[in-house]
Amino acid sequence: MRRTVTLDLGSRKYKFSTTDPQREVEKTMNEIKEEFKNYSDVVDKYGYDRILLMILLNNVQEKLMLKQRVEELTKKLEERE
Repeated sequence: MRRTVTLDLGSRKYKFSTTDPQREVEKTMNEIKEEFKNYSDVVDKYGYDRILLMILLNNVQEKLMLKQRVEELTKKLEERE
């Protein structure tokens, strides 16, 4: 069932709709809030857009590194067979 969820970041609220399970949504939102806390002291200097872009870039970089690591480990496992 589709529902609207609100994410509070600093003084801003972001609404989106989702069909994901509530537990996954809460876990995701909590992770975003924690990431945002790392930059909250510079929001006034750089603005919300740049902070959110930094969070996105960091997460994409992490995802790419993890994907590469999984590929390396998969290759090692295949070589052992």
